[in-house]
Amino acid sequence: MIITEFGKLIRKARLDAEITLSKMATDLNVTSAFLSGLETGRKKIPDGWAQKVEGYFESMNMRVAGLPEAADITNKSIPLDGLTPDHQRLMAGFARMTPSHQQLQKLQDLLIEFKNND
Repeated sequence: MIITEFGKLIRKARLDAEITLSKMATDLNVTSAFLSGLETGRKKIPDGWAQKVEGYFESMNMRVAGLPEAADITNKSIPLDGLTPDHQRLMAGFARMTPSHQQLQKLQDLLIEFKNND
């Protein structure tokens, strides 16, 4: 069984909150098998699910950082719906690049700077 980054984030938050898989599944109106499948990477993460889980934990005054990004990585896709054509071209161009580790670090630093200036 391979636990994805998304699954690790959910499981850790659930355990930190002392919530069983069954209780969380009931609270989110899904089956335990579905939630377990998300945690273990056996199920694809539906659109909007990361935000739903974020809201669930926020209702308990918990913040789980990085869920949408972890969901995109787990699903191995990033939705382009709703992005401008320029943004879509930028994303497609980036996906086709083979940057060095140093270049990736610079891009990551820049993204963090952009996010912090929002």
